[in-house]
Amino acid sequence: MNVIIKEVPTPMFRSFTLCGKPNLELLKETKVVHVHPHAIGKTRVSTSIQFGEFCNKINFQCEGIKTKDVETMNSLDFEKVTSHYFVKSKKQGLNEYKDYVTKVVTMVIKDIFHIELDELTIELETNNF
Repeated sequence: MNVIIKEVPTPMFRSFTLCGKPNLELLKETKVVHVHPHAIGKTRVSTSIQFGEFCNKINFQCEGIKTKDVETMNSLDFEKVTSHYFVKSKKQGLNEYKDYVTKVVTMVIKDIFHIELDELTIELETNNF
């Protein structure tokens, strides 16, 4: 899959459906996802993917990328959930975050959604990184 990262500004507002199901036909048609990083403290970054009305966190572990594992309780079913937040440091900056986003989004599309795309554009918000 050929992945293109396009840096975009943070929108004034965003809307999505809570617990919404992904519209995979829309993803196949547009081949565009929007990725939103969110700072958790000074050094940790939470990552969310959005396309259409679907939005979900994609804080997964990646080889070669340092992450901070944080265990929390899911508020819907009271199960323990482990998030692997990207760690911002002198060694891991924006370029490494772009690599992380590319790997994680590719994994989500191939392994979770089971979709094969020839090309994918990732609209990445970098203003607040």
